[in-house]
Amino acid sequence: MKKRALWKDIFREIGHTKARFISIFAIIMLGVSFFAGIKATGPDMLNTAGTFYKEQRLMDLKVQTNYGLTEDNIGLLRNVQGIDEIQPSYSADVFIGDNALILKVNSYNTDKPLNQYRIVEGHLPEHSGEIVLDDKLAEEYALGDKISFSGNGTDAELSNSFETLEYTVVGFVRSPQFIEQSTRGTSGIGKGTADAFAAIPESDFKLPVYTEAYLSFKDTAGVKAYSPEYEDLIEQHTHAVEQAMSGVPEARLAELRAEGEKELSGGRAKVAAAEQQLADLQRQPEEVQQEQAASMKAIAAGLASAKEELAAGEQKLAELEQLKVYVTDRSANPGYAEYKDNADRLSAIASAFPVFFFLIAALVSLTTMTRMVEEHRLQIGTLKALGYGNRDIMAKFLVYGTLASLAASIAGLAVGFTLFPGIIYDAYSAIYNLPDITKNFYLSYSIISVIVALICTTLTAWIASRVELRSNASVLMRPKAPKSGQRILLERITFIWKRLSFVQKVTARNLFRYKQRMFMTVFGVAGCTALILTGFGLKDSIGSIAGSQFGTIMKYDALVALHEDVSADVLKAYDQLITGESAVTGTLSVAQERMTAHASGVNDQEVHLFVPTSVNSLSDFVELRDRKSGEGRMLTDDGAIISEKLAKLYGLESGDKLTVVDKDNETFEIKVAAITENYVMHYVYMTPAYYASVFGEKPLFNTELLNYTAHDKTWEDKFGEKLTANEGVAAISFSSSVGSAFDETMKSMDVVTLVLIVSAAALAFVVLYNLTNINVSERIRELSTIKVLGFYDKEVTMYIYRENMLLSLLGIVAGSGLGIVLHSFVLKTAELDATMFAPIIKWPSYIYAALLTLLFSGIVMAFMHIKLKRIHMIEALKSVE
Repeated sequence: MKKRALWKDIFREIGHTKARFISIFAIIMLGVSFFAGIKATGPDMLNTAGTFYKEQRLMDLKVQTNYGLTEDNIGLLRNVQGIDEIQPSYSADVFIGDNALILKVNSYNTDKPLNQYRIVEGHLPEHSGEIVLDDKLAEEYALGDKISFSGNGTDAELSNSFETLEYTVVGFVRSPQFIEQSTRGTSGIGKGTADAFAAIPESDFKLPVYTEAYLSFKDTAGVKAYSPEYEDLIEQHTHAVEQAMSGVPEARLAELRAEGEKELSGGRAKVAAAEQQLADLQRQPEEVQQEQAASMKAIAAGLASAKEELAAGEQKLAELEQLKVYVTDRSANPGYAEYKDNADRLSAIASAFPVFFFLIAALVSLTTMTRMVEEHRLQIGTLKALGYGNRDIMAKFLVYGTLASLAASIAGLAVGFTLFPGIIYDAYSAIYNLPDITKNFYLSYSIISVIVALICTTLTAWIASRVELRSNASVLMRPKAPKSGQRILLERITFIWKRLSFVQKVTARNLFRYKQRMFMTVFGVAGCTALILTGFGLKDSIGSIAGSQFGTIMKYDALVALHEDVSADVLKAYDQLITGESAVTGTLSVAQERMTAHASGVNDQEVHLFVPTSVNSLSDFVELRDRKSGEGRMLTDDGAIISEKLAKLYGLESGDKLTVVDKDNETFEIKVAAITENYVMHYVYMTPAYYASVFGEKPLFNTELLNYTAHDKTWEDKFGEKLTANEGVAAISFSSSVGSAFDETMKSMDVVTLVLIVSAAALAFVVLYNLTNINVSERIRELSTIKVLGFYDKEVTMYIYRENMLLSLLGIVAGSGLGIVLHSFVLKTAELDATMFAPIIKWPSYIYAALLTLLFSGIVMAFMHIKLKRIHMIEALKSVE
């Protein structure tokens, strides 16, 4: 009976205090949904990609060499321990269409399971002459269209690679190797980057050797992509494959030279036979020679041609380079690593931002539950006088709070796990062409959410009721004595106090009379303003990275990577190409080298050594400066200048030493001379002389930076084609393309920041409503009194609104300061090791945050006006019996 009565009383209480119950429900639901949703988005994104990779059997490793792979090489790979599948394949880059799109053509075989295509439209190639295209070309081509391949050389040369050069489009597909919408990797022809990919039957390739081999391993099949376990396994397998291929370069070079010598021996025999034939004719009598003049001329011409071919073959044989073996993992695929970075950013934000949501929710819930317990003071005293125990009396408030938090948690989890991941993932669909997101339920996040929700309500109810239950029944059965009026500080400043109107004096006294409520309102508004400001600040910080990094700091327009050990003629041709372009205004040769920074207690970081030939010319291509002061930094022979994020990670200052490890695992120490502003990746800048003093050898200048005046895409594409056609150019990167791609990735974070802002704004509304509602409930007799005294409804509303507006303004000022601190904290938490967000908040963000808070304050007072009009003066003024 007692339990039944308790539940009836609880539900009756919920019915009488719907606004209070709903406000607690709303504030907890917001906190839970935001925490669970943002926290789940990162894992959901990784799970979605991982499932897609598993379904399409994405390779674990790719093996390539600069001379292709023979059957013997494939045999060596089959002996690598743990191999599950090995898939040798062919590929080639070709031009298609009138606009000369660069197509990366891959071989397709139904018997080979790795890197399976996902069909968007049509079907996979089944017969010779059929082709499937990248689905990004679906707007330019249709099923049944004919396309023709062309190359840098003649069709005859291209025919050495393909059985046919004309194909029929039979389908559009997506590949797990290319999850980015825009990037399709590098190309050996044209501008240096591929526009799309395609697949044709393997039988349509005529290449003598395979161009690459894809590998998968047994122990990675059940391991999640992107997980540390997967990365560790891949690192072990990469080392094993490199070991297996360690003897291939020398053997393959010897094989190629033997094949070359065999071909040359035929050419030499041909030259010798022609020389012998010509010599025999020349020994004939003069009359015979005159009769055979035409034959002798033809033989001489053939001999000259044969000698030229022989000389070219000998030169080609002499220029054969050492075979290079490239073993790459999935991170070499366009977008693979960046996708994980984006998911990690979300997880990092989820680790910091929701904490403040829950903190504000807990404080407001404490105020709400404390007010509820105080309202039931008389009932508590009566029950205590009747002999009820503290546990029985407390049960009502505990159950009330628990019901609110559990209901809010269930609703919050449902909204969080379903709504937030979908909204944020849709923002990334403009960048990635993965399937729809797979939403999962996370028990760990759910348990954390419920526990925190119960702490916010049930624990606060327990604390508030325990405080009241310490008093005797006789004390509890009497209403609390009203707070005595006291002179406030402002009254002592007479020259100000005398100039205030009566209403202003009442407002000031009321604010300082209820100090707890004043501080709680100011803190609640400040917290919400800080959250909104942090959301806008994140947008400012993230949005400014691309412009700062690829415009202000990296001032060069293009970066050209050069091959090592090229002939003087090739270098001369390259120099003539650059000097022949009138748009090119400056060049700078640079040595770039990748090394690994190492220190105990810090994750190893990949750093880019950057050594310019001319220190004085560097400022035209790269800006080295202090971020805070803007003061320029100059390279000297006494040390290196390192990027700011690298210095932060390793706790370095000027004069300290940075330890780096090269590819041969040799360790070197670099003295830090200064620190420079930088936002993407880690750089170490040094002079050639200092490089030589650290590493004991002169730097190899393998890169050239270019500045030019023409910045339209068409000119860059044509210029890129000319550069790629030069044998000395390994790759070219245009700053405009890199900056645009990075900016697109960062813009996808705009939706994340929008979610933060909207969630924070919704929280601000609930907090303001809750605190204002408590304010009105506590002062119901006071408001009834002034209504009896003749105040109109609008005047009663303004009586409360003035206090709220003043407290809101104080909260906005305090929240702006708190927002700066919170913004800085979230930036440090959300940053990845290789990136640094610009620690700035633009002034419009402060205005937006303040206006949103004031807007919600106004909306809340509009609701309160309706409630204040309904106050029953006579009932409210009745004395407590």
